[in-house]
Amino acid sequence: MKRPFFSIIVPTYNSEQTLKYTLTSIENQSIGKDDVEVIVVDGGSTDSTIQMAKEAGAIVINNPNKLPEYAKAIGLKNASGYYALRMDSDEEFSYAEQLNDKMVFLKTHPDIKALIPNRYIAGRKELCGISSAYLNILGDPFNYFIYKTKRDKYETYKKYIIEENKNCAIMRFKKTDIYPLTDSCTFCFSVDYVREQYPQECNTIEFACNTFDRIISDTGLCGCIKGDDIYHNCRSSFKTYLDKCKFRVINNIFEKNKGGFSTKVCINKALVSRKKKFILYALIVPIPIIDSIRLAIYHKDLSFMLHFVYLYYICVIAVFYSFLKVMGYNKENKTYG
Repeated sequence: MKRPFFSIIVPTYNSEQTLKYTLTSIENQSIGKDDVEVIVVDGGSTDSTIQMAKEAGAIVINNPNKLPEYAKAIGLKNASGYYALRMDSDEEFSYAEQLNDKMVFLKTHPDIKALIPNRYIAGRKELCGISSAYLNILGDPFNYFIYKTKRDKYETYKKYIIEENKNCAIMRFKKTDIYPLTDSCTFCFSVDYVREQYPQECNTIEFACNTFDRIISDTGLCGCIKGDDIYHNCRSSFKTYLDKCKFRVINNIFEKNKGGFSTKVCINKALVSRKKKFILYALIVPIPIIDSIRLAIYHKDLSFMLHFVYLYYICVIAVFYSFLKVMGYNKENKTYG
């Protein structure tokens, strides 16, 4: 039996509203069907998610711990492809040749063990809200400050490009650089490389949380294809976005080994000093407000004016939950962010 080139790992939990678009976008790829296996790792869905995945021909595996970070580790353990590709259940490929372009790049550059996507794009209008553009481009105020994200990764990390051919680039990073922020969004990496390089760790949740950082720390290299964009069908009303920010804060305070910034600091030491500067950034109130105006002008979108609102919401709940932790209180995320 032919070994697939890609193992697409999709964490799910009651994902029926968006998973159908994800699976259809995979089905519509021009790449050969035997070059792709889809592994849906489900956290106990009670809707039609599992049925939908099975009807699409996906391999369905149970995730007893529910959260997506565990699903990524389970998916890698069961992947049979040459490259693992992480794709959230609210993501879609943006064009039919996307997987083929990735495959050609990776075959042409066998020394590149990780390939990052270029950018997130707001997906279907009925699923997007006022916070959609901000979420897709910047993530959240903390990540915006730490990673200095511009419109896309190609532009943000242009100074690290050491080789460029048409719309394809190879980037080199030193251990003292801030590595690109990438997690799902069709980030893909060599399965054989991680299994050989990290035989005892590759199937753990800790490795699932910082796979990219580990690979870049060791190889110094990654690839990026301009135009390799992903549609993001994430509900992004103002309230939903604040709930997502709250999820991330709780993860970083109470679940430090289960995702978020705290799992990256141990690999990418350059993040530490920038984290300290973020505190100063937040304390000098006029600067975030001015930054909000600048972001709205730069991105030509008034919704970016909410940047300082998001920032101080995160600061308030971070202080609140930090206090609760000191007092011995424990908080756990029981659903997806």
